[in-house]
Amino acid sequence: MSKGENKAQNAEGVKRKSRRRKKRLKIIIPVVLVAVILVAVKSFSGDENTAIPVYTDLVSTGDIDTELSVSGKVIAEEAVTFFAPASAKVEGIEVSKGDVVKAGEVLLCFDEDAVAYAKQQSELAVKISSADYNSNVQYNNEQKAKLAQAEADIAECEAQIDNYEKYIDDLTNGITDMTALEKSDLYAKKYSIEKEINNYDLALQFPTEETDIEMLSAKKMEKQMELNKVNDELGLLADYKTDYGWEDLLTQAKKDLADYQERLSEAKSIKSGAESAVVNGNKLAGYELNRTKSQLEGADAEKKYEAVLNGVVAGFNGVISDLNVVEGASVQEGAQLMVLESIDNVCVEFQASKYALETLALGQPAEITISGNDYTGTVTKINHVAEANSSGTPMVAVRVHIDNPDENIFLGIDAKLKILTASEKGVLQVPVEAVNVDSQGQFCYVIDNGILTKQYVTTGISSETYIQIKDGLTQNQEIVTTSVYGIGLDEGMAVTAMPVTGMPMAGAPVTDAETAVQEDTEDRTDNG
Repeated sequence: MSKGENKAQNAEGVKRKSRRRKKRLKIIIPVVLVAVILVAVKSFSGDENTAIPVYTDLVSTGDIDTELSVSGKVIAEEAVTFFAPASAKVEGIEVSKGDVVKAGEVLLCFDEDAVAYAKQQSELAVKISSADYNSNVQYNNEQKAKLAQAEADIAECEAQIDNYEKYIDDLTNGITDMTALEKSDLYAKKYSIEKEINNYDLALQFPTEETDIEMLSAKKMEKQMELNKVNDELGLLADYKTDYGWEDLLTQAKKDLADYQERLSEAKSIKSGAESAVVNGNKLAGYELNRTKSQLEGADAEKKYEAVLNGVVAGFNGVISDLNVVEGASVQEGAQLMVLESIDNVCVEFQASKYALETLALGQPAEITISGNDYTGTVTKINHVAEANSSGTPMVAVRVHIDNPDENIFLGIDAKLKILTASEKGVLQVPVEAVNVDSQGQFCYVIDNGILTKQYVTTGISSETYIQIKDGLTQNQEIVTTSVYGIGLDEGMAVTAMPVTGMPMAGAPVTDAETAVQEDTEDRTDNG
């Protein structure tokens, strides 16, 4: 019968559907019972040629999704542990463990008076450190100035001593030498001029408000010219000799020499003391580092106490999962206060075996069921360190991010997952029970002239009901699924096909086409 005829018959059967329903039920039940009895008698009659009834189905085309079904626990993907930013007293706690809080909500506050006092102490320590540094630098600069002046005085005294020693030698040698007498006179004049020049130098070096620097400089220039003239005259007195009292000049010269020697000794003593007092570069750098350290510590303390004044504030929507402090407690810096876990950024974590890992990959979609509510998610993390479970089996933690969390999600509760690990569209497929395995590979049973025959196949992915066929079968080819009575099948058996495709399952609604066929049978029965 053609498809068109079937449709026509179905249409006609629909019209007669209501009047035939009772009669159809009376016919179906006896027919099924008779068929079952006949098959059972043949199956156990011992006749080797008796064909075993088997269910068959057709190779079809469809979509196959492979899913991994697992269970896990809901956890937060974002969590923060709050620590005391500085040593302080807890004045108030606004939350309890398990409370849900909003971003920006104050969770805990500290005693502001105690914080202010500690802040003042920190600021005072910074000021003391800076004052110590400035005092050391000032003292060091003063000693360096003394050292520089002492070194200048030493140079001057040593130069004058050299001159006077030469002068005294000349006076001593010229007392009995006429020429030396004349020279002595000139040297006396030279000494007088040099003394005046030295006085002018001293006056210029240590001027007062009444000092006329221009006048002193001019007079010094005049004396310098006189000194040059005297030196020229000394150069011309090679054979000149004179005789007058150089002894006084010699005595004065020795006295002046002693004065310069005394000044030299004092200058050296000042230099020695200044050198001992001047701080070396490394030590001065240490003072500066201590000041910088104190400033940094002060700035850090400023930030910490500012954080204390602000209290503990929630940075995101979440739930207080741990609370480690009570009101009135004095906590040390770094003490753990509480833990806040996000309720907007959550996931389901489960433990995957090495076999499950072979199918898992980042980005795979998932269906999530939590307390009867359904959500969608995505595999976002696969840990790369395995840990042994209670049975000693290495397991790897996997996280599935929940895309659309709501107020019905509670951290720590169980969740069921269905992760789509593979998917194929429009591929050949057969029921999973139709695929068997032997030493040569996977195969399906087909019927060749009433005899059961193995057809080896190449399979792909599978779902709970269907498995992909990559090679070995063609679309609409009939394959054997199982025997009717659960009898073991083997190649070479004589079988009778009982197609499953199109047959109504027990309890399933009857289609119009099936009704039309049954009514046609009833008509023939009534007419018979």
